Amino acid sequence: MLLPSKKRKLPAASGPTPKRSKATAGTPKPNAKSKKVASRRTVDAAALAWQSVGEDFGGLEVITGVDVVKDGQKVQFVVKERQHNETDRTPEDQNAREQDEEESFEGFGEDAVEGEDVDSRQARGTAVTVEDQGDQNPAQKQAASKAEAKEKKKAGAQKHKQAVDVARAPLSKASTPGSNSFGALAEIAQDQEDDGPDLADWVALDLSPRILSGIAKLGFDKPTAIQKMAIPAIVAGEDVIGKAQTGSGKTLAFGIPIVEKWLEANDDQHVESSDCKTKMPMALVLSPTRELAKQLGDHLKALCEGLPTAPYVCVVTGGLSIQKQQRQLAKADIIVGTPGRLWEVMDGDLHFQESLTRLKFLVVDEADRLFKAGQFKEAEDIIGALDRKDPEADENDDDADTQLPPRQTLVFSATFDKDLQTKLAGRGKPGSSGSAEERLAYLMKSIKFRREPKFIDANPVTQLADKLREGLIECGAMEKDLYLYTILVLNPNRRTLVFTNSISAVRRLAPFLQNLNLASLPLHSQMAQKARLRSLERFTAARNSILVATDVAARGLDIKEVEQVIHYHVPRSADTYIHRSGRTARGDRSGVSIMLCSPDEVLPTRRLAAKVHAERSSASGSRRQHVIQSLPVDRKIASRLRPRVDLAKRVADAVLAKEKANGDDAWLRAAAEDLGVEYDADEFESSTAGGARGGRGGGRRRKEKEARALTKAEMGALKAQLREELSHRVNLGVSERYITGGRVDVAALLRERESATGGIFLGGDNLGLGL
Repeated sequence: MLLPSKKRKLPAASGPTPKRSKATAGTPKPNAKSKKVASRRTVDAAALAWQSVGEDFGGLEVITGVDVVKDGQKVQFVVKERQHNETDRTPEDQNAREQDEEESFEGFGEDAVEGEDVDSRQARGTAVTVEDQGDQNPAQKQAASKAEAKEKKKAGAQKHKQAVDVARAPLSKASTPGSNSFGALAEIAQDQEDDGPDLADWVALDLSPRILSGIAKLGFDKPTAIQKMAIPAIVAGEDVIGKAQTGSGKTLAFGIPIVEKWLEANDDQHVESSDCKTKMPMALVLSPTRELAKQLGDHLKALCEGLPTAPYVCVVTGGLSIQKQQRQLAKADIIVGTPGRLWEVMDGDLHFQESLTRLKFLVVDEADRLFKAGQFKEAEDIIGALDRKDPEADENDDDADTQLPPRQTLVFSATFDKDLQTKLAGRGKPGSSGSAEERLAYLMKSIKFRREPKFIDANPVTQLADKLREGLIECGAMEKDLYLYTILVLNPNRRTLVFTNSISAVRRLAPFLQNLNLASLPLHSQMAQKARLRSLERFTAARNSILVATDVAARGLDIKEVEQVIHYHVPRSADTYIHRSGRTARGDRSGVSIMLCSPDEVLPTRRLAAKVHAERSSASGSRRQHVIQSLPVDRKIASRLRPRVDLAKRVADAVLAKEKANGDDAWLRAAAEDLGVEYDADEFESSTAGGARGGRGGGRRRKEKEARALTKAEMGALKAQLREELSHRVNLGVSERYITGGRVDVAALLRERESATGGIFLGGDNLGLGL
């Protein structure tokens, strides 16, 4: 047996088939006739022997044994024309030749292109052998071999992709049998591209292709009314006061122009910005609530997602680490924040205040809420710092305004309170009102517009969504828990927002509904920020979830598919009702807004609804006052649900009373320890009870005392009784004992078992509220 040769042939690059080594062991020497190499010729694509793959692949056809060669801008198809004397080869020679051809294949070949360097050995088609690398040590040989193989593999993949892309265009019309079928694939790809959103309406706004790409990824086919009116004005450099109904897309109305301006500035000054030691933010967005600030930041980040270069959006709110937010502010391009935390960061940091004076955009979202009592002072201080002016300084000093850099001021809200401008100015009677021109003048003076703002009213007729259905349910003041539960079980599997006027009501209602096996979540301003965000995330994730919240959730939150809003407490003002109801029926969706009213609240509530709809009535020319619809609720259903409601209330009230007592006791003990006196809980309780006997709130304190007195065994018995009550269906007139008597519609009972409410009610028709 012959020893194999030390020479080893490495894979050759693309090009003609390499010559076989003369020292190959065990291979007969080919004769002279077999040395004739097959000639190569160029043919037309239609003359190639295409083979059909099958109808399952859309009529796709393939070809083998063809090299696609690119010569400048021209693509050629080269085939090998075998000579007759090649058939004289022995089977061993033929197998060896096929093996060599398989080893040397590295993708489609390509002739030398102008501007590219081609290796001389690859151009000659010669194979690289170990002898050529004899001056290298084994480690270097192995490394060089791996690097060369990797480079060839990459080059082959690039050539294949380039050849297919170039070949597809000129051959796309060949769709007849026996011709090239790349055209069919091109048509399929074109059809898939056509399925994307039509951005013709967005293109009319003269936006850049990068912004259009971001809008397409968000899936918005056309701009809303406020976007169509506000974006061109903001891009043109005007100050804007925008008013539009809730859910109309106000965030993108100011977000798109800001990102557009940042992209323009980044393209023009990217070289200079890299040399700057301190980064200057471009825009500041003020928000009245933490949840709205986070939502604004998420929307802006979603718009910038996928851009090659995107602005850094920083959200600054309370309840989170201020040190982390300070680090993020150092590299922020767009700042979204609440006035309290933002002023906490700005106060004392003169360097940060100086960087904010060079802002290009100041945005005030939900302006009427932002400048109300409690947040007006911080917002006033922030605006004064941006303008390098003390808010309490002389208002007649106009020299500072002329020295300030230009800035666009954008104010947006769904409602503009009639008292907003007087509160901004810090003077005037609370109930005073003036004309629209006077209110706008106050607004311009307080927010320091650089120029005359353009007022944009995208919904001059009404502030409520057109697809919103409103209703009122009259019930006793102490029966609101019962009718709240009745509404929820009559309209199940709906994402519901329940609004209250107090934090204590949220703390009581959330566990009350949980005791009734309903997925309820709390949200109020005294919760930790992480707990607030967790409640919003769970509420958004589950379809049948219920969020019990104060008015902190009434402004700006865009939660998809909120189907109904229930006002457990009647809103205190018309604008609060508008913003609460605006959490549903957003965009093109429909929604329901239901108010629970005690007998003494019905008349004021109807007046409030008439006030909200007054503009719609005047615009339509009708003088008839709007009357909110009274929803029919079967009192028999409510009475059958009362036992489980009472048990759930007792359990929830007992837990809250014990928690409150423990908290108060701990606070009093700490206060007594600080004062150096002895604290006796029983003596303190008797003294306070004696002083408040017969006074206001005595009944509530007596109920709290009774709830705290429940023992652990009594609490366990109440919970067991509640579980037993919830395990039975509510019978609405069907006798289960005599179900075979012929008077019961068994088919109807089976249908109810499959329905959404079948797990609660037994018998009865028209259980819904007609919503």
